[in-house]
Amino acid sequence: MNLKVYIKSGILELFVLDLLDETERADVLDMLSRFPVLEKEISEIESTLQMYAHSIAIEPPKSLKAKIERSIADTVQEKNMDLDNLSMISAHSDYQNWMNLVSKYFPMAFEAENFSEVLRNENGITQVLVVSSVDIDDETHDDVHESFLILQGQCRCTVGEESFYLNPGGFTQIPLNENHKVEITSSTPVMAIAQYVSVAV
Repeated sequence: MNLKVYIKSGILELFVLDLLDETERADVLDMLSRFPVLEKEISEIESTLQMYAHSIAIEPPKSLKAKIERSIADTVQEKNMDLDNLSMISAHSDYQNWMNLVSKYFPMAFEAENFSEVLRNENGITQVLVVSSVDIDDETHDDVHESFLILQGQCRCTVGEESFYLNPGGFTQIPLNENHKVEITSSTPVMAIAQYVSVAV
């Protein structure tokens, strides 16, 4: 076995990157057991890849840590929220937590064809429980960031030129100044939490 040729083949780099199939990986492990000098090559490859990764690493924005901490706090709060302690909805929201809240405080909403209840309206943040059996016409906002979390039913959202469907647990945030509409596509009404955050917040 010509070890120089074997080393230059690139197989060891693929081994370190875990890009080999089971058979190829077993062959490399066999070679390492028979030729301990290859262990040094593996270590050098790992060291080189680590240095390269550090050289191209991008420093995350300082605000990222605060966002992560806030997201974790919201997730914890969401599990125990009540009407005096509501979480902000986001792509990480668990719709079941909101279903539990609605079941506790607004059981009548589950029987309604159309229903609306403001849950929160303070400090530029408005959250509304909405039940609708009819489509929501085109609208555009330039003063609030709108988002909503689907709790029941299915709808088709059109934002600008893009259309997509949302089922229970589905979340979307509407860009400012973007025309949008919602079409009910399920046989039952759609229940959702709509959230409006003032641009000034």
